[in-house]
Amino acid sequence: MSVPKVLLISGEYPPLPGGVGDYTANLRMALAAMGGRSVVLTSTGASGEDVTIVRRWGWGVVGNVRRMIRHEQIDVVHIQYQAGAFAMHPALNLLPSLLSRQVPVVTTFHDLRVPYLFPKAGRLRKSAIVRMARGSAAVIVTNPADQRALANEGIDTIQIPIGPNLPPPARIEAVDDSAVAFFGFPSRSKGIFDLLDAIATLPDPRPTLVLIGAQGEPSSTNDIVASVEIDALATLHGITVRRTGYLSPLDASNALAASGVIALPFLDGASLRSGSLLAALQSGRPVVTTTPRLVSDLGDLESSPQLLTVSTGDTVALAEAIRLALVSEWRTTSLPSAFRWQSIATAHADLYQRVIAERSQ
Repeated sequence: MSVPKVLLISGEYPPLPGGVGDYTANLRMALAAMGGRSVVLTSTGASGEDVTIVRRWGWGVVGNVRRMIRHEQIDVVHIQYQAGAFAMHPALNLLPSLLSRQVPVVTTFHDLRVPYLFPKAGRLRKSAIVRMARGSAAVIVTNPADQRALANEGIDTIQIPIGPNLPPPARIEAVDDSAVAFFGFPSRSKGIFDLLDAIATLPDPRPTLVLIGAQGEPSSTNDIVASVEIDALATLHGITVRRTGYLSPLDASNALAASGVIALPFLDGASLRSGSLLAALQSGRPVVTTTPRLVSDLGDLESSPQLLTVSTGDTVALAEAIRLALVSEWRTTSLPSAFRWQSIATAHADLYQRVIAERSQ
């Protein structure tokens, strides 16, 4: 298969921490394994081969992209959209329409948060998302919930799942049955407060909470909880917190596999948009998370034998699931093939070929 040359636009990219950046890097590697060529436009702090930096996401990015299309002989532009990663600036929302005469633009919506425009912008914020989708040659969503939301706006989408944002772990000789692992930025939406409250109800000796990976910095565009706030609540409850800090992808995967249980109590319920959830399931350890609004939203992951789900906000049930996971033996299976990067890259390459062919008609 001939894979077109793609310009991937992402607000984050390694070594910058973040799930969308990890996704973009993994997609590049999987496409490259098929003979695909790609370049990246991303934020300050990222690095790598064929990576171009944007110092500030704003209206000037339009000119930057136009120049890259000409200079790099780009066949397809692919935006990895997550509003917070682009400083919530609306320039990215207009990019598909502005570039439509040059090349087809594919947009993957990693979330449907609306960008900041100005105070009390109201419906204009939602319309920015809708306009971006309608201006795109194709729209990718990663989960059924986002597919339903865009379908309600009359927008056709293609669902291509994300893969684990970490490589498979190495062989682990010992598991720490006293460790409850939490992977990713400790944010309100990931349920870090619920997790602390749940651990606080467990009998002594309570398990240690291990925060794996970079902790990030709270800002107006995220809901990360500051370390001092986490430490204050942990001290109040008598919980020991251990932070690994940034780890290489393999080391992070190994840390998950060496934990007694992995807990990700998302406030909105578990979702296929979470690379952290897929990395956790890939580790082979039991994973406690929260039930999605529709059970079917987890697709084939619903039947994963090591997955335990509890109702959102139910810290008593969360604590009991953690306790059970720490004392039980669990059967594990491989991730379904749809969540493997080779399958994901193949689906993207097919889509790129299709939008190019449609443009030439």
